[in-house]
Amino acid sequence: MTRLIHSWPLLGLLASVLWLSACSGPQPTSSTTVTESSQLRGEPSGSYDSIITLAVTANQEYRRIIERTLAAKLIDRGFEVARLADDDLTWDDPEQLTRTVNDLAARAGADGVLITTLVREEGEQNYVPMQVIQRPISVGFGAHAQTYMDTTVAPGYYEQTRTYVLKTTLFDTASGQSVWELYSNTVNPGSLESAARDYAVAVAEVLNQDVQHGSRP
Repeated sequence: MTRLIHSWPLLGLLASVLWLSACSGPQPTSSTTVTESSQLRGEPSGSYDSIITLAVTANQEYRRIIERTLAAKLIDRGFEVARLADDDLTWDDPEQLTRTVNDLAARAGADGVLITTLVREEGEQNYVPMQVIQRPISVGFGAHAQTYMDTTVAPGYYEQTRTYVLKTTLFDTASGQSVWELYSNTVNPGSLESAARDYAVAVAEVLNQDVQHGSRP
């Protein structure tokens, strides 16, 4: 049974606001997420079969897409997942937010709360120099055949790389302590949907391997 707590060490974390802002300039059609590191903190007790997902952002649309996409990938791997309602959350009142999470944890019998936060956004601009491309072209037949080199010049351009560093933390609902965390980099997201999908697949796979679950009948 989930034991509720009055104060969590994650209050300061919940008070922050995560913004996945759109990248400037032309964007690729897909993104890539790389998991940089993950670790278990201490010795987690029990099994984390039921989890609440929460993306810390004041933008309801961002939160909805991230949480639902992550929930779907976790369910595929045998977790039970619950979400808070899509209504505005009290980001300026961490204690009220904690009570809201506690209430859902009690009703869902959740073992843990999985929090997604944006650590930082990194931008890098690299110059790709001009390229001269040559290819042989043959014209004519027989003794009149001639070959010449067709030359194409590709002008130089600047290539923009945008990286979002995300931290995913699993908190135990009974103790309020973090038991697992993962850092991931999402590079050049073409859209929020593609970024959320790549992020969710990466996180769900590592959590599935690191954290005990699936013990419930």
